[in-house]
Amino acid sequence: MKEEKIIERIRKCLALAANNPSEEEAKAAALQAQKLLAKYNISMVDIEAMEKTEEEIVESAVWFRDCVKGVARAWKYELARIVAENFRCKHFFYGRKAAVFYGHETDAKAAAEVYKYLFGMGDKLANRVTYRVLRAYHKRGESAKVSGIYNSWVKGFLKGLEESLSQQCTALMIVVPEDVVSSYAKKSENFKSINAGIQNTGFNPEAYRDGFTNGKSAMASRALEA
Repeated sequence: MKEEKIIERIRKCLALAANNPSEEEAKAAALQAQKLLAKYNISMVDIEAMEKTEEEIVESAVWFRDCVKGVARAWKYELARIVAENFRCKHFFYGRKAAVFYGHETDAKAAAEVYKYLFGMGDKLANRVTYRVLRAYHKRGESAKVSGIYNSWVKGFLKGLEESLSQQCTALMIVVPEDVVSSYAKKSENFKSINAGIQNTGFNPEAYRDGFTNGKSAMASRALEA
């Protein structure tokens, strides 16, 4: 098998280990990557060198209107940060219209795909839980704010998602490549920041717990084949 194909197998193993909420699957993928590195006498330097020579740095945009019916969801900005950090990318925004992932082509496209999936899925589940909890409140003769339930859910979702992804990336020491960092530094010199955060409209512990659980398992169906 040619060295390029072996390196590609190793990269897929590392991606599977880094983006898999299943601890057993992540460990198995990491072990497989280590075995291949040792067997074929390949180092991470070789893999990084191949990435730099074969893949250009690109922008991969996700338009918010393509993710959910209503795009006025402040958590989309925090979600972009989490996805970018765990897919070896930098990120920025086209105003309030799109999230853009900046990195090597494979990484940027993967980040955009995962972001679109997580944003759409998260919004759908948050709405579902919101009305379920709201009905329970009404049956008890109590009142609750829709926005408070929704925002509590997405806060839990983001927390669970970040924990799930970051644990694997930390274990494998996966970071944004140096050429992407330096290129982005020049590109972003005149960028304007967007001040947007999730509003504090009342904390709902039930919604938060449900969101956290879903966030921890959100990537289970998105694992890459080794």
